[in-house]
Amino acid sequence: MSAPHRPPAPWLFSLLILPLGIIVGFKATPLPFLLAKAGVPVDRIATISSLGSLPGVLVFLWAPLVDIKLRRRTWLAIAIFGTALSLCIYLPLIGSSHLTLMTALILVGGIADSMVLAACGGLLVRTLSAAAQAKASAWWQVGFMGGGALGGAVIMWLAARMPLFAAGLCTAVVIALPGFLPFSISEPAPPRSQDLQGRFTRIGQEIWEVIRTPRRRWSALLLISPAGTGAAMFLLPAIASHYGVGTTGITWINGVGGGIVMAAGSLCATFIPSSWDRRLMYAVGGALNAFAILVLLVANRPLVYLVGTTLYLAANGFSWSWFTTLQAEIVGLETGDASTLFSVLNSVGSLPVMYMTWLDGVGFRHFGMHGLIWIDAGGSLVVCAIVFLVFAIWGIRIEPSFPANELSPKAWSDIVS
Repeated sequence: MSAPHRPPAPWLFSLLILPLGIIVGFKATPLPFLLAKAGVPVDRIATISSLGSLPGVLVFLWAPLVDIKLRRRTWLAIAIFGTALSLCIYLPLIGSSHLTLMTALILVGGIADSMVLAACGGLLVRTLSAAAQAKASAWWQVGFMGGGALGGAVIMWLAARMPLFAAGLCTAVVIALPGFLPFSISEPAPPRSQDLQGRFTRIGQEIWEVIRTPRRRWSALLLISPAGTGAAMFLLPAIASHYGVGTTGITWINGVGGGIVMAAGSLCATFIPSSWDRRLMYAVGGALNAFAILVLLVANRPLVYLVGTTLYLAANGFSWSWFTTLQAEIVGLETGDASTLFSVLNSVGSLPVMYMTWLDGVGFRHFGMHGLIWIDAGGSLVVCAIVFLVFAIWGIRIEPSFPANELSPKAWSDIVS
């Protein structure tokens, strides 16, 4: 008789998703800052950042691989090592001379790092109970956002002290280290794969079940809304000079400090009682994003940049934690192709990051920093208002996502267990 499969500890997902977090941290801080330093216009940087999110939108095209042939943990290890290799190739090309080639290589490398998300998301859904998924989602965002911001700070520090090739090599080593951790997860072998047509038919049926189920359908609609995208996070380093903030300030504010506050914001989501509807809390997280970035309108001073960016990144951690939990809830424990459906939902959720980053750039091009800030805040505030009106006018009952006896407000000691 085979030994029972023991579920992984929720905190392990902070390390499993860390490679993807470092890549996102690279795109959010060092990439826009170094491009701006090289003289690339902010609206062009916005376009590059928007295109950099494209693999996350298209991940559903290759995510079915994760649900067949190999275990998800094996695919996760392969994706992590592929992510490390691709960073070594495109990071040395940052500058105004190789923008097209650099952007193309970032897109190709995005296939590998998006597979990290697909495999990790499938493991989260298939190896953990519904209650454990909530804790794992918070820890996911600790590694994804908090670790990513710290990774961005490390890349900034390395790039200021050594050639970009060496900085890329050092960062790739850090990314590759968690690649051995997936094999510590006890995961059953995948079932015998169906024919390709049969698999696509089943995936289509699972997507149709999401569309026809009212609660899951509304939750999926929230994922494509502009609420809580945190899109301006990818452009804040590019406009930091307008507030008198330089390389050192960005390293500490967006990098080290940003990693800490985003991790704290993510873990704060675990203290929300289970009786609070996750759709409502996702909308609230978006409103917190909006109010935080509006602080940057106060004055063009370093202190304003420090306060506004800190609040914005903390709100992002809170909001994105609910994003992951909402994804896991939509997928559900009964879904067979969990990695594929999780990736489809992430593709849906990545679309607003793309179009809001682009729109933020358009706002900057026509109206300067005020245009960028108001566009980023406006989308979240409108969605939050609509959600509250729907709950109030149509009398939708705020239901717990899990039974009360399965998920209660977490004490700090429960979060790390």
